[in-house]
Amino acid sequence: MKLHIHLLLIIILSQIAFTQESFDKNKQTLIQLSNEIINSESDSIKKKASKIFKINLLEIINQPKSYLLNFDQIDILSSLQPKDKSFKILTWFIPYNNGTYEYFGIIQTCKKNGKKCNIFNLSTIDLFDNILTDDLSIDEWYGCMYYEIIPIKIKKNTYYTLLGWDGNNINTTKKIIDVLKFTPDSPPTFGASIFNQKEKRIILEYNSRYPISLKYEKELDCIVYDHIKPIDELSTQNFDLYAPILSYDILQKSNNGWILEENIYLKNEK
Repeated sequence: MKLHIHLLLIIILSQIAFTQESFDKNKQTLIQLSNEIINSESDSIKKKASKIFKINLLEIINQPKSYLLNFDQIDILSSLQPKDKSFKILTWFIPYNNGTYEYFGIIQTCKKNGKKCNIFNLSTIDLFDNILTDDLSIDEWYGCMYYEIIPIKIKKNTYYTLLGWDGNNINTTKKIIDVLKFTPDSPPTFGASIFNQKEKRIILEYNSRYPISLKYEKELDCIVYDHIKPIDELSTQNFDLYAPILSYDILQKSNNGWILEENIYLKNEK
């Protein structure tokens, strides 16, 4: 009996070592491809590198226990996981030579033992009139690179608020507040009526010369971002002229969702 247990431990440990060795090798490939996507002078080479990048990434995350792996040091890749470990969302981008960006994403959901995972590929769409008010499927994703997840529980449902960045073009940049939600036996969807306005997501577009802050303040349990408006105070919807004005908008967490308070001046306490 002891011999069987000993042999089983050897097999398990050898599998773990092989998995880690394989991951380290694939990770180095991803790092090299990431550098090529960022630094290549040719858009066509960037696209080819991104396709190979995705193939290698899928190969890694289709392995058992892959949700435990660390994807740091890969410049173009964001890998986020909430505290409940219920999913992992990976996003990356191609920066094109004309100043625009293309985004790619994958959601990985796993059982607690990590033996069975589902992979959902995210596909972007062109903007349309109801982009702020519609639920979006994984095939209608508003592409960006996410950098933070904030869970919020409303009644018995947990929603995952996502903060993201979109380089957009040479003139304007965007910050995005979106919502990821899960329904049993269905693919995840984006957008939810958890804000105290009709929008199911918030998109901030502004002149790229005037960077803005969008972040979650853990101690205050709220999302804070720069209030933006046209520099001339007249040219609404001309986002080339939008810039921060030294006040802030705050999303306060409540039992019913996020409550927006606009144009707040925060005291700088020392």
